[in-house]
Amino acid sequence: MKLKALISAVFSLALLSMSAPSVLAEPVAPLNPRAIVVEDVSRLDFGATLEAVKKQLLRDEWNIVAEIDLGSRLAKRGVQIPGGLVILELTSGKNAVPLLKQDATRYVSALMPCSVSIYGMSDGRVMVSRMNTAMMAGMMEPQVADVMQKAAAKLDATIAKALQP
Repeated sequence: MKLKALISAVFSLALLSMSAPSVLAEPVAPLNPRAIVVEDVSRLDFGATLEAVKKQLLRDEWNIVAEIDLGSRLAKRGVQIPGGLVILELTSGKNAVPLLKQDATRYVSALMPCSVSIYGMSDGRVMVSRMNTAMMAGMMEPQVADVMQKAAAKLDATIAKALQP
């Protein structure tokens, strides 16, 4: 299933669950619409955050396959992102190859590569965000879920190391 279709399905189910009468004894809290993304605040400025994340990704054996300076592209169209906005696309062969080798699980290639976004906010904060792959893993078959959870834990640890004081 394509990522946009998966996200659409998740939000559709969330909306249905919020509008349908509850059959549970206790009310169910609405889903957090931002739960599909994990955000961390950096203590560093934009440039230093970008460099720290890139260095730690390489130390932790992630392969950066693309660096998209979306902030510069937007600036050419008159849209200013405070500090900047760069998307790093990355892979981890140790995680991806076992799934890509099999016909039955190759469909997850639609979710690849992983993306990490570093961007500035109007209040001066610098954010590092990525998909909440661990949450999404709960919707996948066990073999895929296991790989997604391992990759999510590895990426979360990498970002935590890059952002530590």
